[in-house]
Amino acid sequence: MIRQSLLAFVLGFVLMGAGAAQMTIQEAREAGKALATGKRADQTLVPTSDAQARAVPGYNGTTLPQSGYFDDPDRLAADGRAQSSTDQSYRAATNADRTRPTFSNAEILSTTARATGVENDPTTFLAGETMGSSQGSCTPLPPGQGNQGWYEATCNSGTKVEEGTASCRVPLVVDATPGVSKYIYTCDAFATLRPSNSARRCGNLFVAPVAGGVCRERSRETVSYPVCRQGNARFCTEPDIEEGERITYECDSAAVARPYTVEQVGGTITERRDESQCAAAPANQTCELAEEVCSDPDPITRTVNGVSVTKACWGWERRYTCHRLSPANDCSALSANGQCTYLREDCLDDPRSGPCKVAEKVYRCPTPAAPGNDPKQYICGNDVYCINGDCEPIVREASTEFKDALVALHAVDDASKGFDPNNLTVFSGQRSTCHHKLFGLSNCCSGRGVPLLTPWLCDAAEQDLDRKDDKGLCHKVGSYCSDKVLGICVTKKEAHCCFESKLSRILQEQGRAQLGKPWGDPKKEQCTGFTLDEFARLDLSRMDFTEVYADFMDAAKLPSEVQAASDIQQKIQDYYALHGK
Repeated sequence: MIRQSLLAFVLGFVLMGAGAAQMTIQEAREAGKALATGKRADQTLVPTSDAQARAVPGYNGTTLPQSGYFDDPDRLAADGRAQSSTDQSYRAATNADRTRPTFSNAEILSTTARATGVENDPTTFLAGETMGSSQGSCTPLPPGQGNQGWYEATCNSGTKVEEGTASCRVPLVVDATPGVSKYIYTCDAFATLRPSNSARRCGNLFVAPVAGGVCRERSRETVSYPVCRQGNARFCTEPDIEEGERITYECDSAAVARPYTVEQVGGTITERRDESQCAAAPANQTCELAEEVCSDPDPITRTVNGVSVTKACWGWERRYTCHRLSPANDCSALSANGQCTYLREDCLDDPRSGPCKVAEKVYRCPTPAAPGNDPKQYICGNDVYCINGDCEPIVREASTEFKDALVALHAVDDASKGFDPNNLTVFSGQRSTCHHKLFGLSNCCSGRGVPLLTPWLCDAAEQDLDRKDDKGLCHKVGSYCSDKVLGICVTKKEAHCCFESKLSRILQEQGRAQLGKPWGDPKKEQCTGFTLDEFARLDLSRMDFTEVYADFMDAAKLPSEVQAASDIQQKIQDYYALHGK
């Protein structure tokens, strides 16, 4: 009672302000106060029993719960605004959390088009019948706006990781400074060698150059030399080995007329890798070095500033694997589709990793209808048959009990086929997954009734899941990230539970809601069935089996209702033709 009075007060306050175009705000306040004063004096609004009092929220038995608003309607508006952000009833009514599906005017008009057409022109569909035993004509209804069911379509928004490559060259830079030419001599000195031997004279040849500073002794080493003490060198009867010294001299010029070699002494050779080209190659990207190969191996020896320099490689090529981060969103098509309704947004990141980097947006979309699968339906109003002057209309309503009976029988049949004697469960499903490269072309999770865009990139199990889903056998459990790069999700997987029949899927979906048994985490859900106790607690009468009615009717090959009615009337006419009126 109190709720009704408050509702009347609020509605009256609003309607007076909206309906009286000339009423001022102050006049509206006064009118509201006057209404409240009259309601406050109405004793019929006060509870007369404890049961009534307990039914009024906030009523303590002495005062009305919102009586303070009678004289202060402004406070009523202010208190309402203050509680609008936290009051759950208000948030549910205004859909502040965006959890309730919304429909545009175009969707509503499209859905009610058939009913509106019949309402605007009822004679076209309901009239045209004659009194008597003859059958009237049946006009087909306009095409229906129904569908074969719904599925969850998804898109993504957030940070996109673009994979790419980069390469650069690193040349070897060599700097050489020539040295000073030095003339290198060697000679042997032995004590017993005959004076005519050139090796003995070697030591005397360098006395003057050494004294003049033109030559310097670089090194001495002990060497062995064969000598002949008896006989001559050709016919030596007493050969022997004598040790002596080998002296090496370094001269600034060819000071002695003997063989020599020339060496460059005091030169320098420096080398470095020029990496300036590689500094800019991975700019604005995160790159990892994949490989480095020699790109300039020949010629191995080169002359630099007159100096011969030998290197195994004179340049390298570096190849990188790179990733670039950029914002991305592929939800434009779904958001613009008037038939799809936004449901929710799920983050694909680990909740412990901070702000969400990639989110999945979920829409509810109608399953595309198969072409040519829209049988005509009829309204045959005012059909009558008459016996002995009493006329009755022929009711052409289909029997819903028959369809329900078919569903119940099929449910029992499915339960017997899907019974697991090991776990004592029924209506178990099979877990299946498919992958989707985010913001890319590779998508093996197309959705019910939508063909795979890249079947050549999908394995046999994913293609089998797509076929089952198109038949309405699968329930989508959810999505999860299966591959990350730089902490950003780049590939997601969708987990589905697929069943033996469409009815089994519907029983699982609606049965879980009745039992308060939600689906598990998409990474872990194993599609277990109902226990026998859970199945016994299901109320099938509360379930919506519209999606499977057509399947059962087609399977049963039921006769047309219009034809059945025609057969009845024909039998009546045959009776009168045989027995007379």
